[in-house]
Amino acid sequence: MKEFSVLWSQCDWRGIQYIVGDKGYDYSAVRNQIAASGRTPVIPRRKGAICPGVRDKERYKTRSAIERFFGKIKENNRLTLRFDKLDVTFFSFFALGCLKVLNLLC
Repeated sequence: MKEFSVLWSQCDWRGIQYIVGDKGYDYSAVRNQIAASGRTPVIPRRKGAICPGVRDKERYKTRSAIERFFGKIKENNRLTLRFDKLDVTFFSFFALGCLKVLNLLC
Protein backbone atom coordinates (compact mmCIF):
# COMPACT_ATOMS: atom_id res chain seq x y z
CA MET A 1 0.00 0.00 0.00
CA LYS A 2 2.98 2.26 -0.47
CA GLU A 3 1.51 3.58 -3.71
CA PHE A 4 -1.93 4.43 -2.33
CA SER A 5 -0.95 7.94 -1.21
CA VAL A 6 0.53 8.66 -4.65
CA LEU A 7 -2.64 7.48 -6.41
CA TRP A 8 -4.81 9.34 -3.94
CA SER A 9 -3.01 12.63 -4.56
CA GLN A 10 -3.19 12.30 -8.37
CA CYS A 11 -6.98 11.91 -8.63
CA ASP A 12 -9.86 14.33 -8.27
CA TRP A 13 -12.14 13.07 -5.47
CA ARG A 14 -14.51 16.05 -5.18
CA GLY A 15 -17.77 14.30 -6.10
CA ILE A 16 -17.05 11.02 -4.30
CA GLN A 17 -18.33 10.33 -0.81
CA TYR A 18 -17.70 6.58 -0.36
CA ILE A 19 -14.49 4.71 -1.22
CA VAL A 20 -15.23 1.01 -1.75
CA GLY A 21 -12.29 -1.39 -1.64
CA ASP A 22 -11.45 -4.99 -0.94
CA LYS A 23 -9.44 -6.51 1.91
CA GLY A 24 -6.19 -5.57 0.20
CA TYR A 25 -6.83 -1.95 1.24
CA ASP A 26 -7.38 -2.79 4.90
CA TYR A 27 -4.54 -0.74 6.37
CA SER A 28 -4.87 1.96 8.98
CA ALA A 29 -2.85 4.42 6.86
CA VAL A 30 -5.28 3.98 3.96
CA ARG A 31 -8.36 4.25 6.16
CA ASN A 32 -6.98 7.33 7.93
CA GLN A 33 -6.14 9.08 4.66
CA ILE A 34 -9.63 8.42 3.29
CA ALA A 35 -11.30 9.56 6.52
CA ALA A 36 -9.08 12.66 6.78
CA SER A 37 -10.30 13.81 3.38
CA GLY A 38 -13.94 13.62 4.53
CA ARG A 39 -14.83 10.42 2.65
CA THR A 40 -16.18 7.21 4.12
CA PRO A 41 -14.10 4.05 3.61
CA VAL A 42 -16.18 0.95 2.85
CA ILE A 43 -13.47 -1.70 3.23
CA PRO A 44 -13.91 -5.08 4.96
CA ARG A 45 -11.40 -6.14 7.60
CA ARG A 46 -8.89 -8.88 6.97
CA LYS A 47 -9.31 -12.20 8.71
CA GLY A 48 -8.36 -11.96 12.38
CA ALA A 49 -8.70 -8.18 12.60
CA ILE A 50 -9.62 -6.77 16.00
CA CYS A 51 -11.64 -3.73 14.91
CA PRO A 52 -14.96 -4.00 13.04
CA GLY A 53 -14.87 -3.62 9.27
CA VAL A 54 -17.64 -2.80 6.80
CA ARG A 55 -20.64 -1.35 8.52
CA ASP A 56 -22.38 -0.38 5.28
CA LYS A 57 -23.01 -3.78 3.70
CA GLU A 58 -25.45 -2.41 1.10
CA ARG A 59 -22.75 -0.19 -0.41
CA TYR A 60 -20.24 -3.02 -0.33
CA LYS A 61 -22.60 -5.23 -2.36
CA THR A 62 -22.15 -2.86 -5.33
CA ARG A 63 -18.49 -3.95 -5.43
CA SER A 64 -19.62 -7.48 -6.27
CA ALA A 65 -21.63 -6.23 -9.27
CA ILE A 66 -18.62 -4.26 -10.52
CA GLU A 67 -16.32 -7.29 -10.13
CA ARG A 68 -18.75 -9.48 -12.09
CA PHE A 69 -18.97 -6.85 -14.85
CA PHE A 70 -15.20 -6.66 -15.30
CA GLY A 71 -14.97 -10.47 -15.12
CA LYS A 72 -17.34 -10.68 -18.09
CA ILE A 73 -15.42 -7.98 -19.95
CA LYS A 74 -12.20 -9.95 -19.44
CA GLU A 75 -13.73 -12.93 -21.26
CA ASN A 76 -12.81 -11.07 -24.43
CA ASN A 77 -9.15 -11.96 -24.93
CA ARG A 78 -8.69 -8.98 -27.19
CA LEU A 79 -9.37 -6.69 -24.20
CA THR A 80 -7.50 -8.75 -21.65
CA LEU A 81 -4.30 -9.05 -23.69
CA ARG A 82 -4.55 -5.57 -25.23
CA PHE A 83 -4.07 -6.61 -28.86
CA ASP A 84 -4.98 -3.17 -30.18
CA LYS A 85 -2.10 -0.72 -30.47
CA LEU A 86 -4.13 2.49 -30.69
CA ASP A 87 -6.16 3.79 -27.77
CA VAL A 88 -9.06 4.60 -30.09
CA THR A 89 -9.44 1.03 -31.29
CA PHE A 90 -8.98 -0.40 -27.78
CA PHE A 91 -11.67 1.83 -26.27
CA SER A 92 -13.97 1.16 -29.23
CA PHE A 93 -13.69 -2.56 -28.61
CA PHE A 94 -14.16 -1.95 -24.88
CA ALA A 95 -17.42 -0.12 -25.69
CA LEU A 96 -18.55 -3.07 -27.81
CA GLY A 97 -17.66 -5.44 -24.96
CA CYS A 98 -19.74 -3.34 -22.56
CA LEU A 99 -22.70 -3.44 -24.93
CA LYS A 100 -22.33 -7.21 -25.18
CA VAL A 101 -22.14 -7.70 -21.40
CA LEU A 102 -25.14 -5.46 -20.78
CA ASN A 103 -27.14 -7.27 -23.51
CA LEU A 104 -27.71 -4.08 -25.48
CA LEU A 105 -26.70 -5.63 -28.82
CA CYS A 106 -29.21 -7.55 -30.93
